[in-house]
Amino acid sequence: MSYNYWISCHQHTHFSNNSYFEVVTKPEDYIKYAEENNLPAVCITEHGGVQGWIKKKELVDAAGLKFIDGIEAYVTMNLNDKNRGYHTIIIAKNYEGVKKINKLSSDSFNREDGHFYYRPRILFDDLESAVKQGNIYVTTACLAGAVAQNLPEHSENKDRSEEKQLVLEKWLQLAINYPDNVFLEVQPHHDKEQIRLNHSLQNYATTYGLKLIAANDIHSLNPEHDRLRKIIKKGKKNRYDDDDKFELWCKSRSEMFEAFQEQGVLTDKEINDALDLTVEIANSVESFELDKSHKYPQLYTDPDKEFQKRIKQGLVDRGVDKLPKDERKIYIDRVNREYKVYKHNGAINYMLSHQDILNAAKAHGVRFGYSRGSVSGSLIAYLCGQTEMDSVKFNLNFGRFMNPSRISLADIDTDMWKPEQQWTQQWILQNPKWHAASIMTANTYGLKAAIKAIADGMERYEGRPAYIQSIRNQIAEDGFIPEALYEEHQQLIDDAKKVVGVIDSFGRHAAGIVIDTNTIDDAMGTQTISGWDYPVTQVAMKEIDHVNWVKYDVLGLDNIGLISRTAELAGIPFPTPDSDFIDFNDEKVWKSMRNNNIGIFQFEGDRAGKILRSLFSKETLQNIKDKVPNVKYMDLLSLANGAMRPSGAGFIDAVTHGKFKDNGHPALNEFLAPTLGYLVYQEQLMEFLVKFCGFSEPESDLVRRGIGKKDKRIMDEEVPKIKPNFVKTMINVYQDTQEHAEKIADDFIQVFMDAANYGFSINHSMAYSYIGYISTWLRYYYPLEWCTAAFQIWKGKQDKLNKVVRFAESQRITLKPFKFRKSKSDYYMDSQNNSIYEGTASIKGVSSNVGNYLYLLRDKQNKNFVDLLMDIYDNSQIEVKNVGDSSKDGTYEIKELYNTFTEDELKEIDKLVKNNSLSPIKQESPAIAVTQRDLLNLILLNFFSEYGSPKRLKSVYEKFHKNYKPKNKRFVGKSQKYHECLEYEKSLDDDNFPLITTLQNEYDLLGRCLTTNSNIPSNYAFITSLVVRSNKVVVGLYSIKHGKEIKAFISKRLYNSSSIAKGDLIKVGDTSARPKTIMQDGKWVKSRTDKDLWIDGFEHVNKAN
Repeated sequence: MSYNYWISCHQHTHFSNNSYFEVVTKPEDYIKYAEENNLPAVCITEHGGVQGWIKKKELVDAAGLKFIDGIEAYVTMNLNDKNRGYHTIIIAKNYEGVKKINKLSSDSFNREDGHFYYRPRILFDDLESAVKQGNIYVTTACLAGAVAQNLPEHSENKDRSEEKQLVLEKWLQLAINYPDNVFLEVQPHHDKEQIRLNHSLQNYATTYGLKLIAANDIHSLNPEHDRLRKIIKKGKKNRYDDDDKFELWCKSRSEMFEAFQEQGVLTDKEINDALDLTVEIANSVESFELDKSHKYPQLYTDPDKEFQKRIKQGLVDRGVDKLPKDERKIYIDRVNREYKVYKHNGAINYMLSHQDILNAAKAHGVRFGYSRGSVSGSLIAYLCGQTEMDSVKFNLNFGRFMNPSRISLADIDTDMWKPEQQWTQQWILQNPKWHAASIMTANTYGLKAAIKAIADGMERYEGRPAYIQSIRNQIAEDGFIPEALYEEHQQLIDDAKKVVGVIDSFGRHAAGIVIDTNTIDDAMGTQTISGWDYPVTQVAMKEIDHVNWVKYDVLGLDNIGLISRTAELAGIPFPTPDSDFIDFNDEKVWKSMRNNNIGIFQFEGDRAGKILRSLFSKETLQNIKDKVPNVKYMDLLSLANGAMRPSGAGFIDAVTHGKFKDNGHPALNEFLAPTLGYLVYQEQLMEFLVKFCGFSEPESDLVRRGIGKKDKRIMDEEVPKIKPNFVKTMINVYQDTQEHAEKIADDFIQVFMDAANYGFSINHSMAYSYIGYISTWLRYYYPLEWCTAAFQIWKGKQDKLNKVVRFAESQRITLKPFKFRKSKSDYYMDSQNNSIYEGTASIKGVSSNVGNYLYLLRDKQNKNFVDLLMDIYDNSQIEVKNVGDSSKDGTYEIKELYNTFTEDELKEIDKLVKNNSLSPIKQESPAIAVTQRDLLNLILLNFFSEYGSPKRLKSVYEKFHKNYKPKNKRFVGKSQKYHECLEYEKSLDDDNFPLITTLQNEYDLLGRCLTTNSNIPSNYAFITSLVVRSNKVVVGLYSIKHGKEIKAFISKRLYNSSSIAKGDLIKVGDTSARPKTIMQDGKWVKSRTDKDLWIDGFEHVNKAN
């Protein structure tokens, strides 16, 4: 039969934009097209992958259509072939076919065995095996397919012709063997190569009884999408020779029929049959449901028993077994209650696997945050070392994390310092007990990125990156576009808006990893991405959540590294909320926090600093203590943490000034006294429903969540119960009158409803508050160690480092440049002088571990630089016996050998070594060799200042490097060279490079200048940077007298007449302050207050070398 529609079985969305941009059309566009045109199914076949297939299925299912899963794969005949693979369409007939496509795709990304070569490639033999299993359809695809690429050519040599014939025969034989599963794809493009291919396919179909299938290789919804994709492709220089002239967009059946007729190859019957086959395939594909069961890893044969064993051990490790009987009972009862919920919710396997990960990391020395999120409410998690928050002691809510009425997938996030995060992630990804992958992210265009992508491909803007950037700079962060800008660039901006949200490439989530003890390469599909050596899923985070795969978020948090590193430098245990050496009510520490908010987690911004200063002022604290005499400062810090969130906007000012809210009844006021009368925490919402409205704890969490998500059942059935239940409780329990209870109910319940939308979790807030306090405690009692750690942790984050510098100066800690005997690779402290020395790793061209190695030589008391060079480059030893005077017997360093024995004695030693009577003892080599570049760069920056000036030491080093060869075997010859170098060093004067050379060396190697000289005139400046703009020149100036760098401007006229250049030393003449140009209401205007410094004249002192 013939149908009045067709189904495209070769169709691409923006998920095809992996390494090569091709598509701006999204799955939603094709789904809407199918709905509008009464098509029953949507088939999507992305280039080289199955990225986002679950999302696409759920979107298609939601529209009431059939989802057809597929891929346009790249197939190679042999993994050793250096080709990018033949384009091949593979379509899943059923769910087993979906898994097979996922598996083939996952294998194709293997970068170690040859599958991946520029593109992910499927092996032909694997494709043939999959076809045999009967769960997939295959089509021969486009002009880049195997048949098209291997048609005979008259001009080819015999070997190439025979090779192509062999490939063609294999593909045709596959179709012949499986004619109901493998089809020959014809496309209607009016192109000579396509026409030739269609003729050949028509002939093969007739000769071998094969079926033709129609396709249009759809890359766009319509001509407008096609125009946009071609603009971006042009800007990215991504173009095939042929496909950009084809009409690769959605077409109706009649349009396809007419296009084939105009092409003039197929008969009308062949055209209709080829179009009908697409519908028959769609009809034959079996619908399937996604498995949304909880996919916890199954690691233990008896997980219940293992969990119980760990809990019991935790009771001992945390000292609960030593508590008084009545206190111990509270813990045991809580454990039993939590255990029942874990058991009921099926989450025991999750807890075991999560603890296994943390235990492995702990064994490696990794330190974790005290907790993150609602898991702080679990006592069992605390006992098993998964948090450091004792939920009994801190009165935290377990039901917020897990309850029997809400059986959702368990999810625990873990914070750690970023380098340790990487180790932990790699351990998870390589663990043989399960299958794991990092989670895919899709990098999409925002408005500014879209403007660049479109502009790069438009003739008006092409090749003008600075101009394009100037347009982007005028767009506000919230997307506001000034009217004048829009009028000038309307086409560009309109086009850019159309591609906002389009995928440009794929990456990996910085923290998320999915694991399963069942295979995931077939269940979800995996891929590899550049710069990451481990699998990455082909589905994103939300897809993983929807299908209930278990994910572990391992997050990098600088503040944990700051605490860990400070404690290490201070020689104390890693501090936690349980640490008995910390007084958490230390007034001095809290005062320090109020005075300076640097390093206080969640409170480092200007607004947060003002909140701290206000909340912990004497006046505010007195106001609070008048109402809550036993208030704990940690509770106040957690309150501030919560009040800073959106839900606290209406009361943050009152809270930070200690103003209580009267809720109309003593019971409500007492209930909310810890938060000064305000509903701040999600746990308070739950407690209110339990205490005042008669809900159970599990019900309270469901209602809270339901209100926040506007769940219809909750809003219609449960919310109406809140007011009458509240009024009833107020009357029966608190002896209130009906009238008064009704009066306060409306106001308070409205506050409740508002807070349910945005409330913060005290489980989360309390744990993070402890991070803030403990960092402050370390900062107060170990300022040198804390500042050193801060410089190490925050390197590259200049705004934070500037604040650390100011704090260090307030503590009379001296910051010094790198220096031999004091510096390591990273910042390091000198306790004796209360100083911190910069590390060598920040020097351009110096290997990362060189500073650490040189620090090991700090106690070597060498008087000469040559002797230090000997320690660096020839540090072996030799045991000497029976040479010369017996008093000389012993073990010698090589330089010591040269200074102890005569030339004749050294010759004797050489003979003994040659005869194997003596053998040099090789010292352990450094982790990394100190290269010539390392040493010269350190010398140029005066690192070895105790031995002389950079100019002098550079000459000494070059002499040593040229003449002394550590690998030479004869000691007598090496001794002569050694002494020559010593004499050369002694003969040199200690003069230095010219000032301009020193400044140039510093800026080249550090990106900044170090040298200062109070005797230099204040108007002498070194040019650090020079940026030429259309109407002015921006100049970076370093003041040698004051040691500071500033920005100034010079006119184009002065620039053109002066030959000023980066690296020049100038004497600044006249200057002026002129109004700064600023953006205001979408226009560039002169500021009335802000000024720029302009240089109106200068003289050259020295030109750059």
